[in-house]
Amino acid sequence: MRWHFHYPKRTSFHPPDLESPGLGGCEASLVLLTRALAAHGHHVEVFNCCYRPGVYDGVTWRMAWELDTAPTPDVAVAVRFDEALWPADSKAGRHLFWMLDDRPRGPAAFTNRFGNQGGTVVIASQAMQNRIDAHDPTIPTRFIPLPVETDRYTRPIENRAPICLYASMPNRGLDAALALWPRVHAAVPDAELWITSGWQLWGFTNSESDDRWTQLLGGNALPAGVRLLGTRPRSELIEIQQQAALTLYPCRFPEMFCLSAAESAAAGTPVITSPIDALTERVHHDQTGLLIGGDIDHPDTQAAFANATVELLKNPSRREALAAAARAKTGRLGTGKVAAAWETVARKGSSPRSTSPTHY
Repeated sequence: MRWHFHYPKRTSFHPPDLESPGLGGCEASLVLLTRALAAHGHHVEVFNCCYRPGVYDGVTWRMAWELDTAPTPDVAVAVRFDEALWPADSKAGRHLFWMLDDRPRGPAAFTNRFGNQGGTVVIASQAMQNRIDAHDPTIPTRFIPLPVETDRYTRPIENRAPICLYASMPNRGLDAALALWPRVHAAVPDAELWITSGWQLWGFTNSESDDRWTQLLGGNALPAGVRLLGTRPRSELIEIQQQAALTLYPCRFPEMFCLSAAESAAAGTPVITSPIDALTERVHHDQTGLLIGGDIDHPDTQAAFANATVELLKNPSRREALAAAARAKTGRLGTGKVAAAWETVARKGSSPRSTSPTHY
């Protein structure tokens, strides 16, 4: 089948950026899914603001403006925004919309244009479904999780050093993690908090990202035991994720999937986070990780996060049980399985609103 993906966001990137310096969740998911579809034998083209057009892992990456003269695809996938929609007179065999954030505007515009032609919105979580239902519960949806390179996470879950990892964008809760960390370090003096990520994932230059770190940290020294690693090549990040004992993520952001938490689960690294939106789907409380309620800026909530972290660092058998359960639930997130789910949805006649999302 010929697949076309249209991603009109004016952030320039190309597939090698996934490995270094890294990509945001939406862009990384686009690279992984299209690569997996190509591996299944499909002809796949992506139209975006491509930093360096070419063929990568069997996928042809082209400039967005080239879509106007491209052949008609069997499957046309509008990615994330209503600006990605094909014209109303498109002859594509199947129209899909890939929802990748919390905005119902794109799905609504897509359904107005292609809903009567079997157009379907692909969602990755119940949190996304809730956003759509609040706007228009008649929008047709199908649930497919975001892809994770689960086969790259192979290290044992046992005997890990007392390392905690913060691997999300800094503005989503890092300040709270730094505020509560001294409590953890006082109770477990050899514990460390490793901070990865950075604004390079969103296309910022190194100097622009450094400016953001300065604004966030205010020029203050980091608490004892904290290491700022920043963005790392993907192979290094995967090793770091598997070295950590825990992922510490007090969160104030409306996560609609959270690849960071999904990757941590695949790494066998239980997540301690907030019960916000899709984080309640990534983490099943007291089975695959811990959910700590409350305002992450409040001292009582920060104390609860710290106490939970200390307890797991001092109780390796419980931590390992959570880790094993978390890793076991990520099998369905593998890139090949996710691509197969897309193939099913792409076939004409696929019924909308299939099985509701569950913990995985």
